Amino acid sequence: MKNKITALLLFGITVLFFSCGSESKKDSGEVSQQTELPPSLKTEDVGNNLIQLSDKEQSELTIKTVQVTNNFIDYSVVAPGVVFQAPNHASIISTPINGQIHEVYKFEGSWVKRGDVLFEIQSLEFGNLVSEYLQAFAEERFQTNRLTRLKQLVEETITSANELERATAEFDRATASSRAAYSRLKAVGVSDHEINLFTKGENIDPVLKIYSPIDGVVEKNFVELGQSVNALENLSRVLDTREVLIRAYLSPDDARLITVGDSVAVSKREKQENLLNARITSINPGLDESSRSVIANIVVPTSAGWPKPGENVRLSIVTSSQKETIAIPVEALTYDGNQAIVFVQKGNGIYEKRPIEVSEIRDQYVFVNSGLKNGEDVAVSNVFSLKALSRFDIIAEE
Repeated sequence: MKNKITALLLFGITVLFFSCGSESKKDSGEVSQQTELPPSLKTEDVGNNLIQLSDKEQSELTIKTVQVTNNFIDYSVVAPGVVFQAPNHASIISTPINGQIHEVYKFEGSWVKRGDVLFEIQSLEFGNLVSEYLQAFAEERFQTNRLTRLKQLVEETITSANELERATAEFDRATASSRAAYSRLKAVGVSDHEINLFTKGENIDPVLKIYSPIDGVVEKNFVELGQSVNALENLSRVLDTREVLIRAYLSPDDARLITVGDSVAVSKREKQENLLNARITSINPGLDESSRSVIANIVVPTSAGWPKPGENVRLSIVTSSQKETIAIPVEALTYDGNQAIVFVQKGNGIYEKRPIEVSEIRDQYVFVNSGLKNGEDVAVSNVFSLKALSRFDIIAEE
């Protein structure tokens, strides 16, 4: 009896074991079938980037394309500018000595030429300078004549050589004094013609004439007739506005694209019409501390008195890329998240969504570092429609 019960128990355990094993195999088969990917999701990424347009979609969208080329690209940079007086076209007139304004010849707004007399300054100090020069001049002339006579006497053995040596030394001292007095007169602005007149005249008029060093217009007089002035005090300012300096204020990103010699169109801020054509003269190497901009300098002749110093202008600088690069129209660019993309035509009605690396975006062009090849065609119209269709295809496959 006990053996029969044991046999029944063993038979039951064996049946239970085989039934559990078959169910486990069935469940694992169902899991493997459920985790297997559909064929649409097994395709490579390139397949998902292709868009096939139907004939109807092609006729409705009428997508335009342009061919990609690898060239030097010209583009423009717009920047604000401020007008200043050109180098060597502005001058501050100051007095070199103490004195009193004896005469004013030119007033504000007067046009002057280089060498015109602007002021006369009556000065005791100037009179002393003239007197010292005349004395030194007379002494030099005396010592010159004396040396000449002694040389003749030495040749005739009438005078000793020692006497000639002393005369030569005195002549050298007289010559040095005369040159020093001459230099002091030149330092205060006296011309050679005036110095020669001093040696021929009988009376000394202690009046110093102040001349204009440049052509231009008297912008400002700082003194009046009869006013006492001290040495180095400003008397007037003269501007030559026939040529001006324009400073263009560029962002650091724009400045690295600009080079000396690039052409510039200058216009008024309120009007976009081109009034002057010029070229970049120089570029400051560092940032301007006040504006945090890079300054490009443009020296340009004025036209009908325009522009004037202090005026604000609009500058359009035309430059070109430093190397051959691929540039596409801005209309061809769109983004998928943060990734820049374009749509490259691969055949009739077939477009590939292509990721690209952009180096820079300008007003009309996008400069591409990688992702495109020379000669490929990219879509420049209905780009957003292509982008929407590419997303629709992905969703449909999912």
